[in-house]
Amino acid sequence: MHAPTLPGQRPTTPGGAAPRPLSPALPAGLRLEGPPPAPRPGEVLALLVVRDEALRLPDALASLARLGVDRVVVVDNGSSDATRDIARAAGAHLVLAEGDYAASCFGIAWTNALLHAWARGHWVLVVDADEQLVFPGAGGAGLKALTAHLDALGSEALRTLMLDCFPPGPLAECRVRPGDSLPEAAPLFEPPRPRREAIPDFPHALDYGGVRERLFFPEADPRHPLRGPRRLLRRLAERLPGLGGAAARLAPAPSPTLTKLPLLRWRDGAALVASTHRVAPMAMAAEQPTGVLLHFKFLQDFHARAKDAVARRAHYDGSREYRRYLARIEAEPGFTMSGPRSVAYGGPDQLVALGLMADTPGWARARGG
Repeated sequence: MHAPTLPGQRPTTPGGAAPRPLSPALPAGLRLEGPPPAPRPGEVLALLVVRDEALRLPDALASLARLGVDRVVVVDNGSSDATRDIARAAGAHLVLAEGDYAASCFGIAWTNALLHAWARGHWVLVVDADEQLVFPGAGGAGLKALTAHLDALGSEALRTLMLDCFPPGPLAECRVRPGDSLPEAAPLFEPPRPRREAIPDFPHALDYGGVRERLFFPEADPRHPLRGPRRLLRRLAERLPGLGGAAARLAPAPSPTLTKLPLLRWRDGAALVASTHRVAPMAMAAEQPTGVLLHFKFLQDFHARAKDAVARRAHYDGSREYRRYLARIEAEPGFTMSGPRSVAYGGPDQLVALGLMADTPGWARARGG
């Protein structure tokens, strides 16, 4: 990561075209520490919205550096731990967001505004502190090579599958420390069998399934014995006046989607719509690689973080997803994510072999594979 550049510098787009002037003002509720980012041509940026992420942030930033990210923006929403100090020490641009996270559309409004101010004409990786990007050939080839290949294809986005990673044994007994390698501390995952469901928004289809669905949202699985009857009852309730609320309660609870598009070539018209699960329409080539986001939500602090999310109603639909997590965790003090299908993470080639991300001949040639 480069040190912040001097105020007043202006980037150019990778193609050499003169960019629009950067916006000098941030939205209300956001305050930048130090000079604003002024990316050099061709730089890859990353942006993270965080709160109390001192446990995960050191390895998240180290992962971004290994990928070849040039410049990181950390948006901190009222952390009370060492999160801000960690961001400063790593040379990240720190933006303080003291407003209500839910009122910002769960950080989407902040992210869109900051990227329009600073990232137009650049590839940007929008991730959480508990997410680490992997793609075919990662380790040998970095983000610069990948984004150059996507540019050559005319692509503006990388589709990824979220892969929940977890430690062996009960979560409460996990002993991860700040700075530990998260893939080593939480090395297990359960290979999902994703099912794809069409949606009207881009990318027009989302993947569902995986260990979170199995453990926390079992009725979302089409094979669950109650899913069919509940859907039938919902349809009947929807046809009867005054039973709209009952219909909603009868609907099978949807599980979290596994699809994200975290790597985007930002431009005028770009926008996150529902985090990076749904974005404004972007070009994607028919034959391009896909990636995986290793997801390290499930560590020893998971119970406390779920309680906080429920108390603050900080996530979608009054933290509906976190209410489900909390109920299961509190019912089982020795709760563990691991099961008979758990396997240890073995690197990008393993994920390609399992069909969880796609390599292409063109990308293999581009990286010298």
